[in-house]
Amino acid sequence: MKLGLLTTIGTNIGDDFIREGLLRCIREIAPLDRLDLVRLNKHRPEEIYPRWHPLRVFDKKRFRPRWLSKPVRMVAERLLPPFGWSAFDDCDVLIQCGTPVFWRGCRSSEWAKTIWRDVFRRLAREGTPVLNLGAGSCYPLEKLPETLVGDTDEEFVRLMLGAARLTTVRDPLAAQLISSVGGVAPLLCCPALLAGQSQVACSSPTSKVVVNYMAGAGHSDWSQNIDARQWEAVMRTTVRHLEQSGWQPFFLAHNQQELALAAEIWPHLPRACACHVRHYFELARDAVFGVCNRLHASMALAGLGIPSVTVGTDSRLLMVRMTGQPAFFVKQVTAEQMVASVDHLRDHRDAESKRLLALHDVTLKEHLHHLRPFFEIGVQ
Repeated sequence: MKLGLLTTIGTNIGDDFIREGLLRCIREIAPLDRLDLVRLNKHRPEEIYPRWHPLRVFDKKRFRPRWLSKPVRMVAERLLPPFGWSAFDDCDVLIQCGTPVFWRGCRSSEWAKTIWRDVFRRLAREGTPVLNLGAGSCYPLEKLPETLVGDTDEEFVRLMLGAARLTTVRDPLAAQLISSVGGVAPLLCCPALLAGQSQVACSSPTSKVVVNYMAGAGHSDWSQNIDARQWEAVMRTTVRHLEQSGWQPFFLAHNQQELALAAEIWPHLPRACACHVRHYFELARDAVFGVCNRLHASMALAGLGIPSVTVGTDSRLLMVRMTGQPAFFVKQVTAEQMVASVDHLRDHRDAESKRLLALHDVTLKEHLHHLRPFFEIGVQ
């Protein structure tokens, strides 16, 4: 069975958690030795075609002279996609591995035209199951939409819903937006929750507290006038409280920028940037709890029974709140709330861990229920 995966590769370890969580489900149904995986980096969608393909040869970012690239590429984009030749053409099942699907401007995403309009839609019409799994929303928390009707992204969202045989969503806003255009999608916890136990065994906690810190608490301010210095002050107080309470803060960065930031502000504390998914979970598995800005750090830790306090900037926080863990908008959280939250985790850690492990098991069963019809047939 050949499985096509639209994901990221070497870009964002949080996306890797989602992909590995989904693969864990699929491997429960279809044995590993019967799966041939075709991975495509969603940030390099042109690589869906072979190197000799005109859409690669005349790539607008690389080909010179541009005066020749543009007209040739326009003709190629209009005439060539129906002929196929994509890396996904002989796949039995295609999966978009969880990503923000609903956000302002999603119609212009890197993968919108080349993958969804040209490849996924064509192959769906030819009978190949397209699965859009773990789809999420990403809107500024101060400007959440209520509907997509009349929105400039509506047509593209309808295209995705029409092409996908199954869409699952990971936050209630995503479910609401799908409903607003007449769609229906199961609301499940993000597949990142399932990644950890496929990599390492759960471990007894030590005094380690995993900390993930981002300037301004997220990738983007989203024009919400977030005060990054205020958030730094809140985190300085929180980390100081952890140290004074006998805990060992351990900064687990998702990229080199975060690692350097932790070294600059807390040079005396241990830190690391994981090289790959298994390394990440090996570093985190013995943590007692976490304090995170990366939303998928919180989801991944939860799958190992490690609770977290999460602070962010956008509607992906709703994904974390689905797990019942504390999750705050950075503009509203105070140092006092952070200290109270980590103390609450300390006092209720065992119960929270047990609850999250039970949630992991339920989430796995829910995903297996929805995925089984697409894979049991393929491996018989």
